[in-house]
This record gives sequence, C-alpha cells and structure tokens, in this order.
Amino acid sequence: AGACPVRGHSNVQGDRTMGIYEKPAPAFLDRLEQVFGIQVPREHGYDTVGAIEAMQQGAARVFFAMGGNFAAATPDTAATWAGLRQCDLTVHVTTKLNRSHVVHGKAALILPCLGRTEVDQQAGGTQGVTVEDSMSMVHMSAGINPPASPHLLSEPAIVARLAEATLP
Repeated sequence: AGACPVRGHSNVQGDRTMGIYEKPAPAFLDRLEQVFGIQVPREHGYDTVGAIEAMQQGAARVFFAMGGNFAAATPDTAATWAGLRQCDLTVHVTTKLNRSHVVHGKAALILPCLGRTEVDQQAGGTQGVTVEDSMSMVHMSAGINPPASPHLLSEPAIVARLAEATLP
C-alpha cells in the first residue's frame, strides 16, 4: 500500500513530486527496484477516503502517520474515528501531541521525533531535509536549535531504522 499525504499538511507539495502517491506508475516502481535492489509491492494503496473505508471494513489493520493531524483533517471526523478504532495498531511519528493521538487502534504508539528547527546530528554529520514550496522550488531545511531530548530521532531516521529492522 502506498502512503497518502493529506492536502494542507507539511510539505505535501514535495511529497507528490518525490513520488508519494497511492497509485504509483509502474516505471516509478521499476526504478525503485533497480536503484534500491528490493522488490516493491505492486498493488495500489488507498487515498484518504479509501483508507478510512478500509479501516472501517478491517481491510487496513495498521495506520502509520508521519506527522499531521489525520483525525481532524479528514472530511468526516466520525467516520475517521470509527476507522482508526478498528485498527490493530496505530502509530504516530510526531513533533507534538494533537487530537489524532487520542483516537487510536487496539494498540497505539506515539513516536516523538525531532522538529525541523532542531539539529539532526547523525554519525555522518549534521543532516537536513528538503522541502518544496508552492512554486516548485526545493530548499534544504536544517535545524539550528538543540534537540529537546538526546533520544529524539528525525522522521527519516525513524523510517530507516524501521526498514532496517523489518526488511530482509
């Protein structure tokens, strides 16, 4: 299943440009396989409404959110809450608490992460992320403030560690 950015959340413009879409083209998937040496799923994912329906029907058992406030941003709050409550697991990678975190599945994780204003220091040096503005200009964003905790990781570091722990 593909990731599904919700319009209005941080860097949605850049998400689409770099390929986050619930129906990626075969050529894009082929290239991912060539570059990263992995086999990627070919089934289409869900858009926002489809994801909510799939959660309600039990077809989607895990909800994994990278930031945002999904439960408050979707078009039908009651339907979204019902769907999230049907999940076996809900996970939120987030810089701050919001309403979505109180509506969860049977098991729930809130993974606090670095904000873009915080320094992301890795073994290879200080890290940054790219953001794309509404004029399709890509800029680097690197934090300058010390992290709120030495235990916080950036969103990319969390995803990379999950992949490292779960993929063969």
